[in-house]
Amino acid sequence: MNEIALEIKGLKKKYPTGFLLLKKSEVLRDIHINAYRGEIYSLIGHNGAGKTTTFKTVLGFVKPDSGEITLFGEKIGLKQKRKIGFLPERPYFYDYLTAREYLIFTAGLFNLKQAEQKVDELLELVDLKVNKNLRLRKFSKGMLQKLGIAQAIINDPDFLILDEPLGGLDPIGRKNLKDIIIRLKEQGKTIIFSSHILQDAEAISDRVGIIVKGKTIKEGKLKDIIEESFKGIKVSVSGLKDIPEGIKYDKKSFEENILNVYFNNKDDAYKFIDYVVKNRGEIRLVEPIKKTLEEIFVELKNENSDNK
Repeated sequence: MNEIALEIKGLKKKYPTGFLLLKKSEVLRDIHINAYRGEIYSLIGHNGAGKTTTFKTVLGFVKPDSGEITLFGEKIGLKQKRKIGFLPERPYFYDYLTAREYLIFTAGLFNLKQAEQKVDELLELVDLKVNKNLRLRKFSKGMLQKLGIAQAIINDPDFLILDEPLGGLDPIGRKNLKDIIIRLKEQGKTIIFSSHILQDAEAISDRVGIIVKGKTIKEGKLKDIIEESFKGIKVSVSGLKDIPEGIKYDKKSFEENILNVYFNNKDDAYKFIDYVVKNRGEIRLVEPIKKTLEEIFVELKNENSDNK
């Protein structure tokens, strides 16, 4: 089994709230995460679910009330923090600097040798080389997100935390950022990012953690979670005009002389396939229908909406 990069167990956090701060609001109730080395892990949940607070506890910005956090098998300390790159949800940039000047400034914070060469390599990695001398005040949101990723990896960290990196971007911007994240994975980096754009998480994630009201309610390999969410089977055939009596199905449709039949039950689908073969019809397609990550998330959220 691959080495666990980030492991979180039983993370809990309450904040004082209300008049005179006498009450406490439970932001994290029970967070557990297992992100493995060299994979992309997405932490998904609605706004206010606790994603950012979880990241802040890992980074040491917030002290949890209880729970355990380890990175590459060790408790988070200065040594482990040096292995982390971070892009906050709302990064701040010195907008009077150019992209190249900003990254050289960032490189100076780490006392990096051959900083200019490193900066040029990063600008090419995030597709900002042609804009390297442009003032940041003229950058689009997508360009700033690319620059944010570049500063997050300037010290070549093993582990990356990206808080809502795809939020507020247009489809082209999201596609560009996803490509960059995949390239970073190919370099051997472990990436955990938060998102409420579930289609994007589904497109690039190896594992996911779903949190609702500060609690992890589902975690695992994305492929396994979707495999578990069987909805039915679609069978497309030609040479038949209808379905015989005695075979139960959910719905049907015709499309260019192709009969599409949808089944909720596997046995009914197999019975229909057997009928088609015996009556010299032609099977064009047999396709399992699975729930999308968005459908899974909505169901789990609804199931846990009353949990306190």
